Amino acid sequence: MTETSHTTPRLEPGRIERTHLLARLSEARHKSCVLIHGQAGSGKTSLALQWRAQALTWGHDAAWVTAQPGDDGQAVLTAFFASFDRIDPEIAREARLLANRGSGARADAIAIALLRAFLARKRPLQMVIDDWQNVEDEHAQRVLQTLLDFAPPAMRFVIVSRSLPPLSFARLRDQGLLEEIGPGELRFTLDEVQSFLQSRQLRTPSAAVARQLLEVTDGWAAGLQLLALQPRAPASPVQNAQDFTAYFNREVLCRVDKAEIDAMTRLAAARCFNQALAIAVAGEEVGAVLLERLQRENLFVLPFQESAGQGWYRFHPLFRELLLARFAALPQAERQQTHARLAQWLGARKHLRDAVHHAVEAGEPAQAADWVERWARELFLNGELQQLVRAVSELPRSIVNTRPPLLLWWAWTQLCYYQFAACHETLAALRSQLRPADHEGRAHYVLLAFSLALQQDDLRTAQALLPELMAIQQGDDAVLVGGKRNLLGWMYAHSAEYEKAREVLQGTPPLREDGAPLLDSAFGYLMTQALRGLSWLYAGDVRSAEPVLRDALAQSEKALGRYSEMACNAAAYLAAVLYEANELDELRQLLDGRLDTMERVVLPDALVTIALVCSRLSRNDGNPREALEGLARVEEIAQRRELDRLQAFVLSERVRCLMQMQDMAGAQNVLQQLWALAQRQGDSASPVSLRIGGVARYIQALVHDAQLEDRAALADLGERGRDDTPLLQRRDHCATRVLRALLLQRQGRNDEALEAMREALLQGHQLGLVRTVLDFGAPALALAQACVQAHGAADPILAFYVDQLQQQALRYQTASKAPGAQLAEPLSEREQEILRALASSMSNKRIAQVLGISPETVKWHLRNVYTKLQVVGRDDAVARARDWGLV
Repeated sequence: MTETSHTTPRLEPGRIERTHLLARLSEARHKSCVLIHGQAGSGKTSLALQWRAQALTWGHDAAWVTAQPGDDGQAVLTAFFASFDRIDPEIAREARLLANRGSGARADAIAIALLRAFLARKRPLQMVIDDWQNVEDEHAQRVLQTLLDFAPPAMRFVIVSRSLPPLSFARLRDQGLLEEIGPGELRFTLDEVQSFLQSRQLRTPSAAVARQLLEVTDGWAAGLQLLALQPRAPASPVQNAQDFTAYFNREVLCRVDKAEIDAMTRLAAARCFNQALAIAVAGEEVGAVLLERLQRENLFVLPFQESAGQGWYRFHPLFRELLLARFAALPQAERQQTHARLAQWLGARKHLRDAVHHAVEAGEPAQAADWVERWARELFLNGELQQLVRAVSELPRSIVNTRPPLLLWWAWTQLCYYQFAACHETLAALRSQLRPADHEGRAHYVLLAFSLALQQDDLRTAQALLPELMAIQQGDDAVLVGGKRNLLGWMYAHSAEYEKAREVLQGTPPLREDGAPLLDSAFGYLMTQALRGLSWLYAGDVRSAEPVLRDALAQSEKALGRYSEMACNAAAYLAAVLYEANELDELRQLLDGRLDTMERVVLPDALVTIALVCSRLSRNDGNPREALEGLARVEEIAQRRELDRLQAFVLSERVRCLMQMQDMAGAQNVLQQLWALAQRQGDSASPVSLRIGGVARYIQALVHDAQLEDRAALADLGERGRDDTPLLQRRDHCATRVLRALLLQRQGRNDEALEAMREALLQGHQLGLVRTVLDFGAPALALAQACVQAHGAADPILAFYVDQLQQQALRYQTASKAPGAQLAEPLSEREQEILRALASSMSNKRIAQVLGISPETVKWHLRNVYTKLQVVGRDDAVARARDWGLV
C-alpha cells in the first residue's frame, strides 16, 4: 500500500517514536538521500514509517516500495511505477512505457524519464525504498544509481537495507547530501526501552527491568518487541535473528493457538495478504479474526506499502522467515493445497504474477496457463506487456507450445519488443497448433504474420498474405477490427496507394468487450488517426496532413499521456509537417524531452521520419556533428532490426552531413555504402527496394552537384525527372525538380531551368511545402524570384508563394547571441569533462567509454551543458566554450 500526502499513516500501537533520530532527520530534510541500514529487526522500517509520516505533515508527497526476496529488476521497477502512480500517474508514464518495451530499455533511459517527470513537479517528493538488500538485479541498481546522481532538489530518497547497498554514495557524501543512520544509532536507549514497555500496557516497569531488557537485547528492536510478548526475563540474550527464532519457537508459539499458527504458516507463503485472503487460506472461523489479533497484539505484521488500497499487510521479514521454515516442513500435499488456494484467489483478481507462481508451485501448470489465457488479452490491450511476459515465462514451454492463445499473445509481445527472430519461431509453433476449424485463431495468426511482415519492411510477404487478411470476418472482435483496418492502411500508404489507405482508415473506433472504444495499442483508433495523417504526409500534402496529425496528437495526449506510444507516433509524423512548414520553434518544443522515447517505441515509418527531421533540424542549426550523433543512434536501431529502408535514409543523411562539413571523401565512402545496400535489394520491384534505389540516385545527384559535375547529376535525376517515380513521395518529386532546375541554370539552359522551377513551385504551393525549397539555399530563392519576374504577371499564385518563401527564409536568420561574461550557472565537474571531450571531437559513445558512463547519461549531461551555454548543439557549444575560455 502506497499512500500520498492526502493520507497520513498512523503509527502502529506499541511503536515508540524515535525522537532523537527524527530530530536529526528533520535537520537533514533537504538532503537528497537518507540511508538507514542495520541488521534485521533493528527498527529500520519503523523509523522510515515515522519519518515518512512527518514528511506528509509538511505537505510533501510520499511513495513507498518494499523489495521482496526473489524480485528481479522488472518487479522492482513495476513497484516503483505503481508507487508513483498513486501520487500522479504522469510521473512514471514515460518510464513505464520504456520498461514495457522489454530488456532492450536501458536503465539510464528509464531513470532519465523519471528525472524529467521529477523536474516538472513543484511539490517535494519522498521515495522510501524498504528492504533494498533483496535487490540483486543490476538493472534496478543502475536505475536507482542514476536517480541518486541526478535527483533534483525536490526529490528525496530514503533507502532502507540490512546491508550497505552496492551503490555509490561518495558524491552525495562529499557534497553533504547524504544522511546515514547505521546499526549503532538504531539501538534503543534505556529511556526508549522504558517508554516501549509502558506503551505495551504493562505495569510500570522498574529501571532494573528496563536495564535488564536493554542488556539482553542490546537495544535490538525485534528482541524488545519479542520479549514484550513474554515479559519474564529470558535465560539468554536475544540480539540477532538466530536468537529470535529459537526464543520465538520456544517461548511464544507455545502460547498461540495451533489453528492460528497453522494459518500464519500457510499465509506466509503469500507475499502479502488482507482479510479476504486470510479467510481463503485459513477458513472463515480462523481467518476472519486472525488479522485482527495480529494487529492487536503487534505480532510482527506490517502494512504492505506497495498495495493499491487499504488493508494489505505483510509479516515482518524475520517472522516470515521463521514461518516459511515451518511451511517448508509441511507435507508436500499440504503445501500444494495452500499454493492452489492462493492461486485461485489471486488469479480471479488479476494478480497474475503471483497466481501463476502459486499455481506452478501447486503442481498445476495447466491452471497457471488458464489464468494467463484469461488475462492475456486485457493485459496486452492495456499495454501491460511486462506482466504478460513475466507470467508466460514462468510457465513450462511444453504447456505454452500447446496453447494457441498463449502463443498468439506471446508472439504479439515479441513483436512489440522487436524480437523478430523469436516472433517467427513462435508463429511457426502457433501455425502447427491451429486446427482447421479454428477460423478465429487463423484470423489472428494472419493478422500477426501480416504485422510482422510490415514491421520488417517485407511487403512481398505482406502482399502474399493480403487475400487472407481481406477475407477475415472480424465481427465485433476489437483486435481484428482495428488491426485489419490499421494494417491495411499502413500497407497502402507504403505502396503509394494513398486514397485507398484513407478509405480503409475510415470508420468508428472498435469497441472492447466492456463497450469502451479501443484507443490504445496498434489496433486502436488513435493509431488509425495517426496513420491517416501519415497517408497525407506520404502523399506530400502537408496542408491536409497537419490538422489530422494535430488532432491525433491532442487526442492521444489527452487519453493516454504525452509519452504514450500513440502520442509518440503522432508526434513523429507531425514533426515532419512542422519541419516542412518551417515551424522550427514549435518543432523543438514538440521533441523536447520526448525524443528518446520516440526512438524506442514508434513504428518504422515514424522512426524514419523522426531521424530525417532531427538530422535536418541540426544541420539547419549549423550542427552537422550533432546530426551525425543522432543518426548513429538510429543506425544502431536499423541494424538491430534489419530495416534496410531506415538504414538507407540514415546513410543518405550522413552523406548530407559530411558534405556540409566539407568532408567529400567521407561522403563518397558513405554513398558507396548506400549503393551497396541498394544492390543488396536486387532487382526487386517492391516499394521498399524502389525507395532505396531512388534515395541512392538522388543522393548521388547531390554529391555530383556539390562537385560541380552537372551532367552526371542530371543523368542521375533523369530527363525531366522521369526516373524519380520510385521515390513515391511528391515532396521528393518537388525537391528533384528544384535540383534539376538549379543544375540546368548552371549549365546556361535558362529557359529549361525556369520551366522546371515553375513546375516545382506550383507543386510546392499546392502541397504547402516550405523547407523543401528553402533547404536548397539562396540559389533556389533567386531562381524562384526569376520565375516570378518571368511568369508572375500571368500567375499571381506563383508570385504569392515565392513571396511567402522569401518571408519564411528570414524567420530564423537572427544574429547569434553575444558571448556573456560568465555562465549564469556554473558547469559541474562532469559537465566540464564532457565539454572538453566535445572539444576533442569525441562522439557520445566514445565519451561514454572514456568516462565510464552510459550514452544516455552523456546525453543528459549534454542537455545541461547546452542550456548553460545557451546553444543548441555540440558545434555551437565548443565554439561558445572557446570564446569564454572554458576549453
